[in-house]
Amino acid sequence: MLTARGPVTFRRMFEIIRSSQVQGRRKNCLAILLSLCFAVSFVNGCGQTARTVTSPASSLVDSYFGGPFSVAGSDLAKSNATFDHAGKQINVAAFISTQTARVPTDIIGGSFSTADTGFLNITETFATNSSGVISPQNPPLTGAWAVEIPGAGALANLLSGGGSSPHAAPAAMAENTACPSFSDLTSYLYVAVPDPAKLTSDTADYGGVTLSSQGSAITFRTQPLVIGVPRPQGFNVTAACSLTNLGALTAFPLNSSGTASNLELISIGRSGLLVSSFNRGASGTSLGAFGGGTGVLGVVQPAGPVDVNAVVSAHYNGFMYSPLNRVPANYDITVLASAFGDHSASSNACSALQTSLAANNGQGAGTVAALPSSNSLYGGEFLSTAASGAVNDPSGTNGSENCDVVIDLGIQDPTADGVFPNATVFVGSNFPPFSIANPWLCSDTGSICAVSFPAAAVVGQVQGQFVIFVAASASSIPSARLPDNFGNRQAQPVGIYLFQKTQ
Repeated sequence: MLTARGPVTFRRMFEIIRSSQVQGRRKNCLAILLSLCFAVSFVNGCGQTARTVTSPASSLVDSYFGGPFSVAGSDLAKSNATFDHAGKQINVAAFISTQTARVPTDIIGGSFSTADTGFLNITETFATNSSGVISPQNPPLTGAWAVEIPGAGALANLLSGGGSSPHAAPAAMAENTACPSFSDLTSYLYVAVPDPAKLTSDTADYGGVTLSSQGSAITFRTQPLVIGVPRPQGFNVTAACSLTNLGALTAFPLNSSGTASNLELISIGRSGLLVSSFNRGASGTSLGAFGGGTGVLGVVQPAGPVDVNAVVSAHYNGFMYSPLNRVPANYDITVLASAFGDHSASSNACSALQTSLAANNGQGAGTVAALPSSNSLYGGEFLSTAASGAVNDPSGTNGSENCDVVIDLGIQDPTADGVFPNATVFVGSNFPPFSIANPWLCSDTGSICAVSFPAAAVVGQVQGQFVIFVAASASSIPSARLPDNFGNRQAQPVGIYLFQKTQ
């Protein structure tokens, strides 16, 4: 996870939790037994699958807890975001270290409209400038985007930094209006957010967690998983939910004296999305409630096997996140608004991708072990061509998204519904900073380049829409790699997060 720098960082987050609420409930929390059973299926906890989640009533104003990303100049990892659909306004509030107030401070404000593609086009009139100071923006910052399942949550690349080259501040958000109350054991699937500081070892890339509640106490039965290695040991922990100034959040560890280096805040939405915000400091040793030591994105586990044909036949909007992909360009390519499912393997738009994959499958650089299967989604970012000076613009004004990435889900785990442990990500020769006109040439061979690398994916449904979260690791074999501007294959963690389009 990126480490927040500059003036806009967060106060010790335990200050946002009303100490009287936590203290009054601590005895109940500590009374929960921690040694609860694990089922043979790693997320079905004690033999039960996820209950059906009923969506809350739709509202014109939706409130979400933001996380789990942290970026230079602005930290959206622990914040409250509201989307006012009547007034077309967005507001983000958080605690910052430069103030002593015990209420959140507005750090981003602006308006939004809906593009033809379904993305929300956000204009920030109030944000962080290039010096890290929160102030009105004149002219307003444009180029921020979001996708939302109203009432459930959102994904966004909100902007910070200001100046001529504002950078994206990625955020994932889940509904935070009430503490969870589980009448049955409820299972969630999750992926860990890429941590650029952990390039040689992972303790969790994805996993499953079964939740139960007793009063304010929430017990987590967690099974972290790492791509391509045997299953690590699972564990149980207990956290406590409380109404805070950032909404109804579950805090771990249970003791409210947690510090910024080990305090994890989790929003468990009633619609089935889960977001954990955890920025472990240099002195922190905790791996958090999910075993990876970073924040996670999660979705309630399906009650039965996912229909893979239906999943790959649908259309999706979302973001591709590669925090080390800092190739010089006039836009930030670490977070790219992307779409999948609008193209197929035989689409003309995918011809450069397919040609480059075939050229490196058993020949060329030998970086593509096998070609995509039928369980694949084709897509990529919107008009991200550095050579032409274009920006990442999913408005649809300049046409459809590029086709330079494939997500091959592979085979669904027969013991864990919605889990695809042997997924593969393919990246073609036209992935930025390269393009069809200026293709990626491998620095070591001089020939057209493309790569594939192992990944894991989890799939669920929220309000009738498929949700796909993908994780790839820089420490897997082969490692996740993207091109730098010299044609080198740069090892780095990669995440892809998608919401199904409704139209």
